[in-house]
Formats: sequence, C-alpha cells, structure tokens
Amino acid sequence: MANTSPRRSASPDTPLLPVLQPLAPQADPEGWFGPVKKIALAVFVGVPIFALLAPSLAGRVVWTVLIAGLPLFIVLVGYHRWRRLCPLAFLAQIPARFNRSGERRAPQWLEEHYYYVAFGVFFVSLWLRLNATNGNGYAIAIFFVILSLAAIAVGFLYTGKTWCNFLCPVSFVEKIYTEPHGLRETANSQCDKCTACKHGCPDINQENGYWKEISSHSKKVVFFAFWGVVFGFYFYYYLQAGTWNYYFSGAWTNEPGVIDSTFLPGHDPKTAGFFFLPWVPRALASLLTLSLFALLSYQVLSRLEAPLGRWLRHRYQDRGEVNIRHVMFSLSSFGAFVTFYIFAGAPTLRRVSWAPHFFGILVVVVATLSLVRRLPRTRKSFAEESVARNVVKRWAWADQQPPGNLREAFWVHTIRLRESEKGYEQLLHTYQEAVRETAADGLVSGEDLRLMESLRDMMLIKPADYEAIIAELAEQERTRVSQSPQQLTPEKRLQLDSYADVLKGYLERVLGAGGIPKDSFMNHLRSEYRVSREEHLAVLDQIFHAHGKGELGLVYLKHWGSPEESAS
Repeated sequence: MANTSPRRSASPDTPLLPVLQPLAPQADPEGWFGPVKKIALAVFVGVPIFALLAPSLAGRVVWTVLIAGLPLFIVLVGYHRWRRLCPLAFLAQIPARFNRSGERRAPQWLEEHYYYVAFGVFFVSLWLRLNATNGNGYAIAIFFVILSLAAIAVGFLYTGKTWCNFLCPVSFVEKIYTEPHGLRETANSQCDKCTACKHGCPDINQENGYWKEISSHSKKVVFFAFWGVVFGFYFYYYLQAGTWNYYFSGAWTNEPGVIDSTFLPGHDPKTAGFFFLPWVPRALASLLTLSLFALLSYQVLSRLEAPLGRWLRHRYQDRGEVNIRHVMFSLSSFGAFVTFYIFAGAPTLRRVSWAPHFFGILVVVVATLSLVRRLPRTRKSFAEESVARNVVKRWAWADQQPPGNLREAFWVHTIRLRESEKGYEQLLHTYQEAVRETAADGLVSGEDLRLMESLRDMMLIKPADYEAIIAELAEQERTRVSQSPQQLTPEKRLQLDSYADVLKGYLERVLGAGGIPKDSFMNHLRSEYRVSREEHLAVLDQIFHAHGKGELGLVYLKHWGSPEESAS
C-alpha cells in the first residue's frame, strides 16, 4: 500500500498514488439512459403533486405501480445504472452541484452499523404505510417531501454519497437484490470527485464491498430479517381484516381516515388492530407484526445456516464460512424477491385477467436467473478475476487486440507470454506485478492470494515459484505496515488519484500560460475533494518526483521547497 505521509520520499519507479484503472468508470453507451433519468426524476417530483391533486388515486398509483415495480426495475437495469438513475440520489447531490456539500464524514459508529440505520428507516416507512400513508394522498405527499428534504439536508451536511450509502431506506434493498453482481456487467457509478466517504464503496466496485462486508453482523441481521419483514407487511392486511380480499381488492389504497383511529383501541372491522383482537390499536398491532416476522425470519435463517454449511462442506470441499454466508444471502434474497411479487402490484394487475400470470412468470424467470448467476460466485473467483484483469491490462501484443471476454483474453495473454523470448520468467514477473497491484487496490487479501490455485494452474506457474511470490509480497506488506500503519483504502486511493490528476492539470495550464499557481485556488480544490493538507503535500510530492527535471519540478522547488521541507 502507498503512504500518504508527506515525509516519505518516492521515486519515479514507485509512484505514491497508483492509478486505479480497473476501477475507473466508463461512459454508458446506451442512448436511453439520459431520457430515462429525466423521466424518473420527473415522476418522483410529480408524486407529491399528483397525491395532492388526486388523493383518492394516489395510493393505488404510488404503492401498486411505482413502488411495486421498483425492485424488478433495479434488478433488470443493474445496480450501478440505478445508482445513477435514482431521483433521491440526484436530490442528495444537489448541494455538491452548487459546491455547497458538507465536509463531514459519517461517524465511525454509523460506518459500522449503517445497515441497522437504513433498515430502521425502511421499517418505520413500512409502519407508516400501514397506519397513515397507504390510502391518504396528503400523507403520501408529506412523506415524499420529507424524504426529499432529508436527502438534500444530508447532502448539505455530509460529503460524498453519505445519504445513499448510509441512510437511504432503499440502499440495502438494492444490495439484497443485486449483490455481489447483477444479471449483467455495468459500468460503475463512482463520483466524479471522490471524497472517500465510505470504506468498501459499492459505487467503485460493488462486489469488492460485498465480500468485505459479508461477515458483518449487522449485514447478516438485516439480510436475514428482510424476508420476514416483507412477508409480515403483507400478512398484516389479512391479520387486520380477517380476509385477503382487503389487500387484493386494493381497498386500502383509499382510506384517508385510517390515521384518525390508528393509536386508539379498535371497535369494528375498520378500526381493529387484529381481526381476532380488535381492541389492540392498529399502530401497535402493525408494529408487533413487522417485528415478530423480522425476528422469526432472522432466527429461521440463522439456524439453517449451520446444517446448510455442513452439507456444502461435504459436497464442495472449498466452501468456507464466507461462501456459506454468501449462499444464505443468495437464497434469502431469492425468497424475499418472490414473496414480494406474490403481493406487490396485485391489486392493480388483477384488473387485467392475463396480467398476473404474465407478470408472475417474468418475476420467477428474473429471480431464477439472478440466483443461478449468484450462487456459484465465490470470494476466490472474485479475487482471481481481479488479478486476471490486471494481468490482461499488461497486454503487450501490438499485433492483436485483447478479446472482449476476460477469460479468453487471459488465456491468450498467458499463452503468448509463455511463447515469448523470455517465456516463463516474463510470465512470473507479469503475474507478480498483477497480484501486487490487485492487493494494493484492496481487492484481495493475503488469504485470498493463497486460495487462487486455479489461476496459478491456468498460468502453469510452479507451486514453489508461486509460494516465493506470495512470500515476497507478504514481506513487502509487512515492511509497508511497519513504516506506515495507516492503510490506504481503494476509496482513499481513488480520491487522491483523482485529486492528483486535477491538480497536475491545473499546474500545467498555469505554467503553460506563464503564470504562478495560486494557493487560494489549490485550497478551493482541496476543499472540493475533501483532501487534508498532509494529503495535498503528499500529492505534490508525487508530482514533484514524476516531473523532477521539468517545469513542474522547478515550480515545486520555487514555491514549496523540497518534499522534506514542505512536510516540515
């Protein structure tokens, strides 16, 4: 890992801030994306207006059409596309667009427990639906306005995508249905000006964040409880009315008076909390139902994890705790998705005789394809692909373009390396450099490296040489840690790398025009990227060593002195 300390000397051969090319965003080529984003924003902004103008229709349109279709839409378009389409994300970034975003970062407790927070907001939102916003157009309008203002306020107070990553009630649902990766590969959704607001940022690399968080207890609790909350939400309609017709008829989409009696003891079918205990207030009954099914779902899935793990270890020898948890997450996600669409949208779909059957088939096909794509995935396969990408990135054959398929490109590159003049020696060097870069990017750990036998075998690397490479990399890592305990995360590296590119461009433009760099502008730039003074000096250190004999190096010496003097 690189060191951000300005006291560290560097050389042109060992750049301070390695470029993260494998993680860089790509332009989305689809022409539909721009118009769809505008439509999504217009629909979101129009919801409260529509709810006020047509309160009797608002519940049906919002809950049985728009919200009902959202999870399926996210799965079909892909996680990163949705992150760029999401209207709430757009609103949360409004302060940044006007250079008014906050400088605070999410506190450590939120970083560690944000799944609980996002799930809590989601849970309260469901509870509000059952007691106020389901069939009251005015309550729907208020709810959407408050949600929008909350997103904007967080954008003013905190840096980066703090709202999207830590607080948004949809954030963990997106992950449940699309992690570790969706039905097809999509360009990532990282910010143009990364401020390293989250460790394991899913916008930079969704799968990397997934494997880093998979052992998190808060993630386990939320992912296991989610299925129960989904079922409990819809089952409450039956528990309240004593008949499924109450839900499937859509009568609940136009009940503006529910909130008047929700905190009072019930006395008839309309005011009952439970049809078998009508005197229980609806607010309490719905809270108990959601909580009970969340707890039940968590307990059942937690108890199933151990026997499933034993079976997987017996059948597949390489299934460790992490991969067993991954299988559990995949199965619970499949169950929650299918359960949701047994009910979601049904009151409106049933108005067209063939629609429920067609939609049901579509849901099952999408859910099954997602499960089939997710289940075989392992942490080791992700690590191997990460290294393979960095191997292919070192493509050295001008007479042939690398194939589009990663596996094919890796094979061709490996074969041609072995057939080259230096042969095996060059192959070892390429592999070592690719592994070093992948480890530096934070995409693999030492444990992952030792598990990558298949990649080693594909390259026909001798076990002794492979162990020597791993041992050398481990020694380099120990040396780095002893010299700098601070670990440079992929998010921090991307932040500083982006800042370095912009700062270098500014210095080159100023010098090209015969001007003098202004500290005021660089301070403004540092504020935009949320870069500390020490990190700024480290970046200048990198620029100086990369251009030590050129104009930038001379300007550095004239205005800031040597790197060591700048540090002091």
